[in-house]
Amino acid sequence: MSSFRLHDWNDARLLIACAECGSFARAGALLGIDQSTVSRRISALEASTGRPLFTRRRSGATPTPAGLALLERARQMEQAAAQFEFALRGLSTQPAARVTVAASEGLLTYTLIPALLGHAKAELPLDRRLIQAPLPDLAFTTAPDQADIAVLATSPGDVPAVKGAMRVRRVGTMHFIPVAARRYLEDHPPPDNFAQLIEHPLLDIGFYRLLRGLDDWNGLIARRCERGAPVLVAPTTPRLHQPLLAGEGISLLPNYATLYEPNLLPVTLSSCPPLGASLWLVSHEDTLREPAVRTLYDLLATMFLSSSWYRRN
Repeated sequence: MSSFRLHDWNDARLLIACAECGSFARAGALLGIDQSTVSRRISALEASTGRPLFTRRRSGATPTPAGLALLERARQMEQAAAQFEFALRGLSTQPAARVTVAASEGLLTYTLIPALLGHAKAELPLDRRLIQAPLPDLAFTTAPDQADIAVLATSPGDVPAVKGAMRVRRVGTMHFIPVAARRYLEDHPPPDNFAQLIEHPLLDIGFYRLLRGLDDWNGLIARRCERGAPVLVAPTTPRLHQPLLAGEGISLLPNYATLYEPNLLPVTLSSCPPLGASLWLVSHEDTLREPAVRTLYDLLATMFLSSSWYRRN
């Protein structure tokens, strides 16, 4: 039994052309190849099958019964190829798919959504002027495993713990500073240095304790709790907003937090340890083959890396 396998769809096209044109010469002219090439390729097919596929005469060529059997299947291939090409054209004209971006609730609320979807304030940590083309339809989530692109925060020096063929790119550092409402600083004597923050009511966010880059702040929280002093712990940055502005104490927020709220001020200290977390863009390599995802991934990288607020040092 022959071990022949069809490696070239053009052989099926050639078989159809020869049958429909009734001549190797006319088939070659139709396909843009010379008659000798047509004859050689048909002969190769016949050698592979061990059967003549065409009866050759001076007046032209006609399919043999074996040739007719192959011709029927070649036409089925032609229809399938036409459907395949139609699907390709359809994909090229379809609108870009929705791209889902994941991040913490705070990053989404105060950074990514305002930057990508527009914001009345000109002062933003990410520059909207870098958006040069229409964005795809966007969705946002706090679940990285449900997103096309995730913005993740880790302790300095740590790489996100991801599995599989993931593309991971560091895009900067989120720097933190102590902040308080204007009314709190007007009603209480401000601390002089970082250590004195322990004497003030502190407002914490739960995930801070997972980041080594915030160990100095976490140490203050732990020591204040050991004293039995109250510490308000919010699950997310947006949930901290109301008690912070109500003047209930001092909290730790990204250093650009005061851009969004005129009643929120940095707590000026004579000394303060560096406090920060590394930021990463994460996406699966297969997902990045989708043009809309890749374009947004590159845009976000550019926006973070060009922002003075996320410089590593």
